[in-house]
Amino acid sequence: MQHDLVRYPANSLLQVAITLLAAVFCAMLFPGKAEANVVCLMDNAAMDFGTSSVGSGTIDYTCTNYSTTPRSFALCVDRGRPSWPGSRSQPVLRSGGFFVDYQVYEDPALSQPWTPAQPLTTTVVIPGGIGTSVSGSVPFYGAILPNQSPTPGSYTAFFYNAELGTLNNGGQCQSNANVGFSFSGQRFTLSILATLVNECQIIALGNADLGAVSAGAGSASGIASISVNCPNGTAYNIGLQPSNGDVAGLGEMTGTTGNGDVLLYQLRSASPTGPIWGDTASVSSVGNGVTGTGTGFDQNYPVHVTVPDTNVTPDSYRDTVRVTVHF
Repeated sequence: MQHDLVRYPANSLLQVAITLLAAVFCAMLFPGKAEANVVCLMDNAAMDFGTSSVGSGTIDYTCTNYSTTPRSFALCVDRGRPSWPGSRSQPVLRSGGFFVDYQVYEDPALSQPWTPAQPLTTTVVIPGGIGTSVSGSVPFYGAILPNQSPTPGSYTAFFYNAELGTLNNGGQCQSNANVGFSFSGQRFTLSILATLVNECQIIALGNADLGAVSAGAGSASGIASISVNCPNGTAYNIGLQPSNGDVAGLGEMTGTTGNGDVLLYQLRSASPTGPIWGDTASVSSVGNGVTGTGTGFDQNYPVHVTVPDTNVTPDSYRDTVRVTVHF
């Protein structure tokens, strides 16, 4: 039996061998994760004011080293673009057709605004070792700006195209950069939440000082003022109660040196002879109190104090009145 032998030219075998060697060589040049030596990804980014006018949030991150060389670098966060109808200088929270201005800051004292020109920064150090990771958080702070008249509700806002990156040589925050090694970060959306409720604030604007009055000189009067700040459209009723618990606003001032005399006084609204101001008000009824409707701004109310008879032992007399706002 005859067999035909197939012979290949010697150079064709050499051609195959060179091709195989080249493929192996190229594979050695491009190991896994060759796109960056360090990769940083955002884990969570949000701030919730809750029902407070101030709040704090964090940008949580994880950075992974894909080289055997330890890495140390400035991680930065650019806040991105505020959601509508906010502007770069004035971000806005939104609830349907209602809006409220707020601001974000770099420090808990709320003295340094977090602006596009001033990113948040922190130093990250990752040991050498392929796949070595470190995690951390970058804090930031916020405040709902005062002297507004927001309608109660659930409000949201966003910063779009926020950037987790590193500072380049020009001091700019970049999610992809070469800073002596290849760095890859991430763009993300930062969410801001707030719940605005019918919350009123009361401020006593000084004491009702009747001054120096001669004992037995008859009547005397003085005036104090209270300030109430309630959300726009919130109806409220104000009650006043002396320390003796009298709901008709008839109080007793006692001497500071321990004498047993009592100086009676009456709380009134509008004027020294105006309506008695007591503490029968409730959420649904003004009673013998004073009523108002919130504007989102401070609203001042005078409190008149009248003393019908000063025939008491000479002394300094005082009492404390409780102010209650029902809303």
